[in-house]
Amino acid sequence: MTAQGSPSQDAAAQDAPQHSANHLARATSPYLLQHAHNPVDWYPWGDEALARARVEDKPIFLSVGYSTCYWCHVMEREVFEDPEIAAVMNASFINIKVDREERPDLDEIYMTATQLMTGHGGWPNSVFLTPTLQPFFAGTYFGARDQEGRPGFPTLLTNIARAWQDRRTEVNAAAARAAEAIAKVVHQPLAGGAGGGAVGGGAASSTAFSPALCESALAQLVQQFDPIEGGFGGPPKFPQDFYYEFLFDLAQRTQAPSAEAMALTTLAKMAAGGIHDHVGGGFHRYAVDGQWRVPHFEKMLYNQALLARAYARAYEACGDETFADTARDTLDWVLDHMQSADGAIYSALDAETDAVEGAYYAFSRPQLQAILGADELAFFERAFRLAAIPIFPGHKHPEGEVICMRGSLGELSARLSTPPRELRARLDAILHTLRAARAQRKLPRLDDKVIASWNGMMIASLATSGRILGEQRYIDAAARAARFVLANLRSAEGELVRTWRAGSSGPSAFLEDYAFVASGLLALYDATGSSAWLTTAIELMDRADGRFWDTTEFGYFSTAPQADLIARAKSAQDGAIPSGNSAMLHDLIALWRATHDAKWRARIEQMLRAFAPTLEASPTSHIHMIHALEKWSQTSPSEDIVSMTVRSVPREDGDDDRDGTRSFEVALNIAPGWHINANPCVGEGLVPTRVELSSPSFEVQSITYPSGAPLPSAIAGHPVAALTGSVKIQVVIVARASATSAVAGDRARDAAGTVTQAVAGDSTATLSLLFQPCDDRRCLAPAQLQRVIRIR
Repeated sequence: MTAQGSPSQDAAAQDAPQHSANHLARATSPYLLQHAHNPVDWYPWGDEALARARVEDKPIFLSVGYSTCYWCHVMEREVFEDPEIAAVMNASFINIKVDREERPDLDEIYMTATQLMTGHGGWPNSVFLTPTLQPFFAGTYFGARDQEGRPGFPTLLTNIARAWQDRRTEVNAAAARAAEAIAKVVHQPLAGGAGGGAVGGGAASSTAFSPALCESALAQLVQQFDPIEGGFGGPPKFPQDFYYEFLFDLAQRTQAPSAEAMALTTLAKMAAGGIHDHVGGGFHRYAVDGQWRVPHFEKMLYNQALLARAYARAYEACGDETFADTARDTLDWVLDHMQSADGAIYSALDAETDAVEGAYYAFSRPQLQAILGADELAFFERAFRLAAIPIFPGHKHPEGEVICMRGSLGELSARLSTPPRELRARLDAILHTLRAARAQRKLPRLDDKVIASWNGMMIASLATSGRILGEQRYIDAAARAARFVLANLRSAEGELVRTWRAGSSGPSAFLEDYAFVASGLLALYDATGSSAWLTTAIELMDRADGRFWDTTEFGYFSTAPQADLIARAKSAQDGAIPSGNSAMLHDLIALWRATHDAKWRARIEQMLRAFAPTLEASPTSHIHMIHALEKWSQTSPSEDIVSMTVRSVPREDGDDDRDGTRSFEVALNIAPGWHINANPCVGEGLVPTRVELSSPSFEVQSITYPSGAPLPSAIAGHPVAALTGSVKIQVVIVARASATSAVAGDRARDAAGTVTQAVAGDSTATLSLLFQPCDDRRCLAPAQLQRVIRIR
């Protein structure tokens, strides 16, 4: 099935100039199928092509890309569809195409080669190899003609073929040096294993450096942060999707207002910018400018997964419904356009239509006037602006510009003197009209392969967001996707495979596939309490442990042992998505909390010991693992059973300080199989759950505890009122009479979501939850969780 009628890559291949099919015609990858009728004699990576290179003693030209890559399309049109260029390639080289999404192991190795040789990287990645697979020349996009001192691809082919014939010894020596350098980069030396030994005896060994590491990572992020527009670093700006959960968790556990403020600012700015598809929903891959206005238009599944979850967490942190709306908007786009009826979730939507990048998304003012009419256009222009798309010489330019909001919903509500809900409804009606008009356009191509790891991320996002937002439909969609993956992306022996498309399976799965599918199943376990998801997650983690664990130095390899790789990668460094090792560490912590099995704790300690020097050397390159470390360093037995999030609940009229009160919601997630006592709760030895506040300036005005459900109690001898699953406690806080005028500190977030100087002190208070965890056999000692909350 193709979602919403988007043209598949098979149809796209038929649109290209037709030549006799090459060796890619039998591939399942949409990217390889795009090139199946090029005049180039392409091979997929495999024994046939590699053996031919050895037998014929020819260098390999390796081209790595992906189906929605704009410059990959450009190089195909300009170079690979040219019969004269193809003739040179076929005569002097063995030509191999690789889909980086299908073979991330090859992508990592040969992108490292390009970065080492040129100082930069990108796709298409163009690498020349010896028959022994060692790289000796690399670059990215090459045009068909020489220009401005840069050789065109035909010139490059001639020079490399001549060097291979006349300077073979020199070429082989350079290739050997490159292979050695690559191995050092992709296989990080670790401190564990031999000489380090297993870590034992509790968390002290792994937590000694935790606070400093988190502080160092936060300090570096503050230095990189754009306080006006949000984001980290300059243009092009990438969403850095997985930074935000780290910042939210850090803010929950510490008095670091900048952590939450940076996350909320960036998410608010992205939601208003053109990187967010206001008409259709979802997010584009990155913005070419510093204000998030003009995107690179492809839509990747992993961005939707990580960002939807981040927006749900933002709503959980601050209660701003705009963040909840953005999370729903993103998830709904995925379910409408990327999920098949049987649950499979596809990979990506292309940036271009008929060779014009952004053509599907751009609107001109005359087009808007024709669609909306004068009155609605006038209102539209008070809320939205059009951002011009830069012109690239020699490439087709879309007719129109990018739709961006002129500010946050709160800002627009104040500026237009319209209540937020009324404004939202009117804007939604306008966007619905534009969506209907845009639906008449030709859709970008859909990459309809199903990737295990990306589906795992989306499953986790749907399950977690569904739990936070109270939307069962998202949890149900996560379960459908999980059932599809477990039924179709596993071998007969139970091992995961990397990809699936149209009934055919791709290569064996990598570490990231096991890690992210397991995390999706664990999120479903949290959302549903069904032990079946936990059982399957444990099975996958056991298989991953057997396939990828490094028994010598600890940590996980990215791949199982393979003969066609010049290096076996092992790294915790994040890229566009979190690293496989960091995702595994998050999974291990979740499994320890769910099972208290000592083997998971041992792996956690071994990994933290092994990767500690790497994290200390470069914190912001390893944010997801530092996030896991921060979680683990704060783990107590009580937090294994009960997790707590505290968020401010804004008044509907927006005037939170009108009567001097502030409302908070204490959201608890209680592990399956456990309960805590309600308040009140009657029974000898049973401690009711209660909330307390510690502050010289504020006090509790009222607390509303949820009603408990009767559960059998071995201790009390009769059913007791108990709280299970997800529960919420409402707390109203008021300034003490003696401190009404003494509250210090500015808000960490203004109406636009931008960061201002936040001063901890009388503006904060410590909220404590006191509770007693029980299961059906016993009650543990009373426990306490604390969170620092900002009142003003």
